[in-house]
Amino acid sequence: MSRDKSADWMEEEEIRAEELAKTGKPPNNDAPKLVRKKAAAPIRATKGLYIQESYAMAFDRVVFAQKQVKGKKAPELAEEAIELLLKKYDMKF
Repeated sequence: MSRDKSADWMEEEEIRAEELAKTGKPPNNDAPKLVRKKAAAPIRATKGLYIQESYAMAFDRVVFAQKQVKGKKAPELAEEAIELLLKKYDMKF
């Protein structure tokens, strides 16, 4: 069987790709690079709370409504509720 010469470029590209992978250099330095933003979320602690089922369901409804409008998530809503409690009882956090 004779070897097809038209497939040689594929081998060359494979070798070049392997060499670039070893060095860690990108094949095109001028190409734009994807930069991912990391959201600065605060560190949160898990607290086990036992609340009445009606309050849990009401909280779930609020979370769902906020999810529909791309609003706050459950941890943020819980923090907001705690802030309101602290304000009500004139306490600082």
